[in-house]
Amino acid sequence: TATANLLSISFIQDSILRPTQVADLILEDYSKQEKIWVEAQIKNMSEDEKLGQLFMIGAYPQNGASDEKKVLADIKNHHVGGLIFFRGTEGNIARLTNKYQAAASKTPLMMSMDAEWGTNMRVSNAVKYPRQLMMGAIQNNALIYEFGTAVANECKAMGIHINFAPVIDINNNPANPVIGDRSFGENRENVTAKAFQYITGLQDHGVMACAKHFPGHGDTDVDSHKDLPIINHDRNRLDSIELYPFRNLAQQGVQSMMVAHLHIPALDSTPNLPITLSKPAVTGLLQEELGFKGLIFTDALNMKGVTKHFADGETDLRALLAGNDVLLVTQDIPSAKKKIKEAIQANQISWKEIERRVRKILAAKYRLGLSQYQDADVKNVTRKLTTSLHQDLKTDLVANAITLANDPANLLPINVTDDVACISVNTGSRQTTFQQELRRYGVKSFYTDNKRVLNNRLKALQKKKVVIVAVHNVGRSSKNDFEVPAAIQRFVQELSGKTNVILVDFGTPYALKFFDKAQAAVVGYNDEGLTQRLVAQAICGVLPFKGRLPISASTKYKYGMGKTTIANKLPYASPESVGMDANKLRKINSIAAEMIRAKAAPGCQVLIAKDGKIVFHEAYGHHTYARKTKVKLDDVYDLASVTKVAATTISIMKLYEQGKLDINKPIGNYLPELKGTNKAGLLIKDILAHQAGLKPWIPFYTKTLDENNKPLNERYYSPNKTNTHQVPIAERLYFSEAETDSVVWERIYNQDLRGRTNYRYSDLGFIMFAKLVHKVSGQPLDEYVAREFYQPMGLGMILFNPLQNKIQKYRIVPTEEDQYFRYQRVQGHVHDMGAALLGGVSGHAGLFATAADLAAVYQMLLNGGEFGGKRYLKESTIQKFTAQYDAGSRRGLGFDRKETKDGSSRSSVNVAWQSSARTFGHLGFTGIGAWADPEHKIIYLFLSNRTYPNMENMGLIRKDIRTRIHEVAYEAAGID
Repeated sequence: TATANLLSISFIQDSILRPTQVADLILEDYSKQEKIWVEAQIKNMSEDEKLGQLFMIGAYPQNGASDEKKVLADIKNHHVGGLIFFRGTEGNIARLTNKYQAAASKTPLMMSMDAEWGTNMRVSNAVKYPRQLMMGAIQNNALIYEFGTAVANECKAMGIHINFAPVIDINNNPANPVIGDRSFGENRENVTAKAFQYITGLQDHGVMACAKHFPGHGDTDVDSHKDLPIINHDRNRLDSIELYPFRNLAQQGVQSMMVAHLHIPALDSTPNLPITLSKPAVTGLLQEELGFKGLIFTDALNMKGVTKHFADGETDLRALLAGNDVLLVTQDIPSAKKKIKEAIQANQISWKEIERRVRKILAAKYRLGLSQYQDADVKNVTRKLTTSLHQDLKTDLVANAITLANDPANLLPINVTDDVACISVNTGSRQTTFQQELRRYGVKSFYTDNKRVLNNRLKALQKKKVVIVAVHNVGRSSKNDFEVPAAIQRFVQELSGKTNVILVDFGTPYALKFFDKAQAAVVGYNDEGLTQRLVAQAICGVLPFKGRLPISASTKYKYGMGKTTIANKLPYASPESVGMDANKLRKINSIAAEMIRAKAAPGCQVLIAKDGKIVFHEAYGHHTYARKTKVKLDDVYDLASVTKVAATTISIMKLYEQGKLDINKPIGNYLPELKGTNKAGLLIKDILAHQAGLKPWIPFYTKTLDENNKPLNERYYSPNKTNTHQVPIAERLYFSEAETDSVVWERIYNQDLRGRTNYRYSDLGFIMFAKLVHKVSGQPLDEYVAREFYQPMGLGMILFNPLQNKIQKYRIVPTEEDQYFRYQRVQGHVHDMGAALLGGVSGHAGLFATAADLAAVYQMLLNGGEFGGKRYLKESTIQKFTAQYDAGSRRGLGFDRKETKDGSSRSSVNVAWQSSARTFGHLGFTGIGAWADPEHKIIYLFLSNRTYPNMENMGLIRKDIRTRIHEVAYEAAGID
């Protein structure tokens, strides 16, 4: 809507630009239909019923039948105008709104609720959105409008008409015990702009907003629930800060306001008089000076801020005389009515004035649709409160709020290939969600809650290049240093003097004042699991940091500070956010279960990305059939022949772009050792397309075994690493590098060609390509591809020789119980025998990766060579290499492509039949499938160890598991 684009305070100050669907509640100006309905209601009311409309009682569903009985009695006996719901279940509240409306058959009730951060404030099953202080960090205010819309829909699902929100107090006192993170922050323009969007989102969708707490509850350290706060600012200060949002929003269509229990001598010097009971404040300032014409609610009249100095009944009368329209949670309705009637007789207030206010209330009811009341849908209320769209909105709000407050050294996003560690403190002896998420991207984690352990960790951590210190369970109250122990404060300050510290505050941003020596500071604002995951993703470059501090915490951390970063990994999102059907994706679960039952593979991972977002990433089964280690999303897989595209081909593409390699020339032009062999004249492009006449494969390892087919020949192998045997090919098994030429290279050079140059898949050319990349670039393949792609992309979990690169063995999925070559479990060493003899680095196999890092490489290709704001390849290069090489096969240059069965449009050999003809990728022998579809912007990864325990197991292929799951992805995307 046009409303969602009103992002700056200048729009709010311009009274010409009004919300498109929000009318002022100038209730004296009735429409014809309103007047007919209102006057009909008034005509049929007794005096007692008219007075009843002024009262809004409290309803406490958790108190069960006793409270229900009391509310029904108040509706029947006192004809109350409405009620406010406190804590309950959504189903019970929906049921009660229907029941109470039926009891108030003569005049419908206005139902209300405090739902400042959504209905979860009162209903546990609803989406728990961020509190307002966290939303104060968001720079895209259109999201606040969407939030208001979502909350309106939640309210209406339960039959609620009024949301006592937003809080528009300016929180400029860190010690405030009652407002705190309920405020958008300390800046008047930011508070007003965000409040405007929240209000408009609510009211555009049929729920009355209520701006509170007039005239500003932000600068106090007293809780008005417990006592009467006193604010001693002069009128100039009140006008410039506290009153600013109320003055602006009074003219911008907010339909109601709530008056606070505050004593402000500058507005009314009567001793101990709350503003709620002050006519100069409510009538003189709010209505006459600020020109507010909407409904005016008192704050709850059972709070000590008002009851401490005034008796029951007296508070209600004084509030009414002050100019309030609705008396909220009165203590004693009979006493209040009696006092009001006495005041009418004493000419303190007239019946005409009472009826004017009743007409305001009735007109509000009409505009909220109560003249045609419909029951709440009790059966579907939970579904409406937990819709995936609302969950997605919460994710967007959190992702846009998390704040990189300070990072002068540009430590973020981190490069996980650096020496980075994380320690979580103030959390107990458990691993946090934050650490689990970091672990997925290769960051080592510690956790501790013990002072002695902290001191012991200090020595080890100070040797790291970067240490992430996450502080959990940060309190909301300033008491006791926001629950951040002094030992933790000292630990962070001392560590910051020894190495680079990234401080992560999972709580109030005010706690930053304890960590001014940290090299970088991140604020998560709360400790929820979602927030922890998203902060970890932003730190690792999956998401950009976008937030700005909504308050000032110290001289170092001031309002508005924040740094925007660029994401360099794929973010996670719901299927619905990219137009996919989550229910249809669940079919993958049954296919994976079928695979495991049939022992086609002991487990697998499936990752599906659409439009640059990972929308499905699930792990199934176990590493082995022993079922001891479950598959986890951060497991590392042997990619087998996917190495050909994800390492070798992209390296050749880069060298081709740089003019260092001409694929139209023979490979012998770059590898002099081929001179005199039948390989020297083979064109590089023909080798890439598997059309150079090479034979498929050579079983290199068989030559090295002894007479019993065991790797015990001392010429080739040793159980220990020695000066002559330094190539690890398995646990306690080392190969002699001096024998590589005779075992591998000479056999390739001397191998006969097939005699034909039609398509025939071959590993041999790609084995030579590893040498080609080394010769042309000056670096081995593994180092070159890491330098040009993986490292600048921030990918630390796609690599060769994972065990040598300090990847824990338990994170690597085993590939086989080898009974023909290495005679042991192969786990962490490359499964391919030839690649193993070459030291684990070859052009045809040897690459290992997590699903997330492999997806990033494919997304770079799908993006036309760009990723994380940086270009790695030209789009034209990608198009050239992924296009069909010639009519002789489906292949591109290095890449595999879609091939249909017998020309059928609804059947395919290697990919989903629905995929586009431009789809490219590769399969891997160990049970891998990795495909990208440029037309539909879909990435599909299937990672398994189908070779375990024996590579002869062809169940995965016979059952067509990979392709069937791929087809589900397209079905969920509605592509046929």
